[in-house]
Amino acid sequence: MHRELERIVEKFVPELQWLSASQCQQHPPRRAESWSVQQNVTHLVLTYRSTVQLLERCLAQGPAPSDRLALGQIAPRLLVIGLGIFPRGAKAPEFVHPDRLALPAESGADLIVLLREELARMDARLAECEAKFGGSALGSHFAFGPLTARQWRRFHALHGQLHLRQVKSLLRFIRMN
Repeated sequence: MHRELERIVEKFVPELQWLSASQCQQHPPRRAESWSVQQNVTHLVLTYRSTVQLLERCLAQGPAPSDRLALGQIAPRLLVIGLGIFPRGAKAPEFVHPDRLALPAESGADLIVLLREELARMDARLAECEAKFGGSALGSHFAFGPLTARQWRRFHALHGQLHLRQVKSLLRFIRMN
């Protein structure tokens, strides 16, 4: 797995490895809309799977020639992909909302395995696309427009860091109770 993505998994390991399945389901009090640890990981898994679908389409059909950067994608792309700043408070699109994947309650150790497997699967597709298409844009992210393999990795690394911060915040609550 690419080092940038492996680092994300490595950062989740010490946070999750000792959590029970019930701890992974907890929400902070008076913030039931905030995601649990498992919901955060499930959301990441869904984003990896969505990217895999896009990459498999790219491998089968080639990069979409009509993908162009839309005016509304310039600022978000510069902010996130360029500067590494992920805005807080953005809502996840429905297709990657954790409720879209019905998983049984999982322990932290099980979530680490799932995260690593899905991230490795996505990175393998990124490597295939990179070998086949070089530095070309492979497909479009709904908010950032067409991205190369390097940019897709950067997005997923930054997105993983965002959810790692959310998980750490939630774990502070869990450990206090």
